[in-house]
Amino acid sequence: MLELLKSLGFAVIMVPVVMVVILGLIYGLGEVFNAFSASSQKKQPGQQR
Repeated sequence: MLELLKSLGFAVIMVPVVMVVILGLIYGLGEVFNAFSASSQKKQPGQQR
C-alpha cells in the first residue's frame, strides 16, 4: 500500500513538471523561429506585410 501511495505521489508531482517542460520547449522554439522570421523579413525590403 505504501508503494502504491509513493507511486501516486510521484505521478502527481511529475505530470505538471513534464507539462511545464513541454510547454516551455514549445514556447522557446516558437521564440527562436519568430526571431529567425523577423530577421529574414528585414533582409527582404521589397515585401510589404
